[in-house]
Amino acid sequence: MKIGILLFSIILLSSGIIISAVSTITKQCELVNYGYGSVANPPQYWREELWSVLNKGMPSAYIVLNGTRIVNLGNVSSVQLNSSYFYVYVIKGYVQPYAYLSPIGLLLIFLGTATGFRGMILLIQERALGELSKGYAVGGSIYKYVIKRLASFVISMMIVSSVVIILEAIHGVCITKSISELITFSMGYSRHYGISVTSLLLTSLAFTSLLTGIAFALTVYLSPFLVMKAILGSSVINSLLRRWKYIGNALASWVIAIGLIYLFHVYLNVLPIGSPKGHLIYYLILPLVSLFFPFIGIFANRILLSVSKVPQEFIAKGLSRDVLVFRHILGNLTVVTLSSISAAFVEMLIAEFLVEAIFAWPGLGYLIRIGVDYDDFKIVEGVLMIYSSIVIFSNFIADVIYGIIDPRVTR
Repeated sequence: MKIGILLFSIILLSSGIIISAVSTITKQCELVNYGYGSVANPPQYWREELWSVLNKGMPSAYIVLNGTRIVNLGNVSSVQLNSSYFYVYVIKGYVQPYAYLSPIGLLLIFLGTATGFRGMILLIQERALGELSKGYAVGGSIYKYVIKRLASFVISMMIVSSVVIILEAIHGVCITKSISELITFSMGYSRHYGISVTSLLLTSLAFTSLLTGIAFALTVYLSPFLVMKAILGSSVINSLLRRWKYIGNALASWVIAIGLIYLFHVYLNVLPIGSPKGHLIYYLILPLVSLFFPFIGIFANRILLSVSKVPQEFIAKGLSRDVLVFRHILGNLTVVTLSSISAAFVEMLIAEFLVEAIFAWPGLGYLIRIGVDYDDFKIVEGVLMIYSSIVIFSNFIADVIYGIIDPRVTR
């Protein structure tokens, strides 16, 4: 059973990371429109394409007049010609055709890490105690519990949507238009890029999902393993984890990011930064270390601190210290930690926004930086909307998993 939960979580996590990686794939795209007249118009709906502008830049455009004359354009827009021509309007660039999969990848990553944490703890308990690790809990109706959590989710989304509508109204956007855009998830067009904000969000979410998935998975899966080694007598790991917490608190992810850039990119010049122009893995290393390094120590130390405090006077009534630690304390701590795992996920997302902006990693953090720099309120609103949705939905998913794992909370 324990192995099954762990394997299931690994499958979910692996699928999420693979889907996120697939959603970052770019392909060259060419859109063509032709006609006759004194105004050359670009292909219809070209702004709705999933252009990979943060990674590959804006698409280029040119016009072929009467089959021979080529006119290169600085940007994509309708062009007034000096007379009537037969024209061919061509737009060339890179798209991320599978970017629409990025929300699914992020969801699978969160589900995989949440269930994986519980699976790791259950496996540790079984290896340490055998049959003594089994426990029973009586709960209420899981159906009613889920309905209550779903109602909270809907109310929270309505509040976030209301805030976005108010911000849109401040910028002079009609309220009915704002409501329509939210319902259809069509966030309008970027002032800076001139393309669909929805496409910008999806293409950048793909890179955020990939970085978050790997960093958060390493944190959640390695933490119980390190704690187990520390409990079973590894004084080196025990001492390392206790000091790692202070290092992680003192050196935030953005501080580590700046140090890594100076050491490995500027001074040694061995690792690249920015939008991936070659193998993705090389550009992923520095942002990943910046996120993973502080969080693994803090997360593991939260577990170790509570588990290690077992006064000798509580070892009574024939219960060994192993039973107290691995079944009662570690079991209850797992439920408490799982209930706050969405908060840890949110904390890492916030840190990732800063790290992405520093490394120019083409994710949501870099996108909102561009939106602020160029006063593009549509981008800023879009990123805030999708970030809030991720936070609220992750809380809902964590609560549901929490209720399934510990039926007592459903009473």
